[in-house]
Amino acid sequence: MLRYVLRRVVASLGLLILGSMAVFLLMRVIPGDPTITKLGGSIKEVDQATLDAIRAELGLDKSIPAQYVDWVGGILHGDFGASYFSQFSVTALVEQRYGATLLLAFMAMAIGALIAVPASVAGAIWPNRILEAVLSGFAAVGIAIPTFVIGIVLIIVLGVELEWLPMQGYVSFQADPVASVKSTALAAITLGIGVAAATMRILRPSLLDVGTSSFVRTAKGKGLLRPQVVIRHELPNASIPAITAAGIIVAHLVGGAVIIEYVFARPGLGSLLVDSVHQRDYGVLQALVLLAVAVFIVTSLVVDVILGFIDPRLRTKAVT
Repeated sequence: MLRYVLRRVVASLGLLILGSMAVFLLMRVIPGDPTITKLGGSIKEVDQATLDAIRAELGLDKSIPAQYVDWVGGILHGDFGASYFSQFSVTALVEQRYGATLLLAFMAMAIGALIAVPASVAGAIWPNRILEAVLSGFAAVGIAIPTFVIGIVLIIVLGVELEWLPMQGYVSFQADPVASVKSTALAAITLGIGVAAATMRILRPSLLDVGTSSFVRTAKGKGLLRPQVVIRHELPNASIPAITAAGIIVAHLVGGAVIIEYVFARPGLGSLLVDSVHQRDYGVLQALVLLAVAVFIVTSLVVDVILGFIDPRLRTKAVT
């Protein structure tokens, strides 16, 4: 098992290095000049010496390989570089914003699991056309409709008409945990619906496939009730494909958070990413894109390790 984990860690580090190179080069081919951004979008009445000084300050006077080495070296010391637009460092901006995004992601994943797992289990325990149509419709609609549309509908229904939840803003969890959860609930429900729909599209067919297995027939032959068979025997085995797809679900969650945080005016990393695009703040932009890539890679690594514990056949394939 240790060899399997080490192989996955080395592969993930390689992917992270390649991802950092891709992100760095991508920021260099995007139209725009960080020097102009630093000057407020205009270089009129600015002499060449001033431009050269700003480029040197930003490290843009060096070759691209040297810039990449400096950037990676700073990241290894906890320094993601400087913002071209504000007086704060990228590290400081991330520290100010990551709490709101973490709470949103955690609540959305919890809501998605609380919807998808019971609904899928209910469909397996009580198979009928009406319930099947409802669950299939929910999964299809949750995936097909853009996240921001679901958010707008929930704002109108739960925020404006019923006045159950606040529509915008954010309260720090450290300042007031209850108010923080309440201010995050509407955005988390919006993202959670998408997570639930994606999970159900994977979990429900898997439950149907596992339901035809020989060990399930054996469990039925022992006289176990249908709920016991589904929960004890079918669900653990059917969860493996859903765990495998966790990386895709997390990618969906990260992409949705960018839009939802902007829609709900939340001061998180998603809204910071949108602001950095509008302001051409490439220093912040490349750091946030790298963080998103790192989250996806780490999630895939964790999933591989979990599956290695669950399914010994994967460890055997990795070794051979």
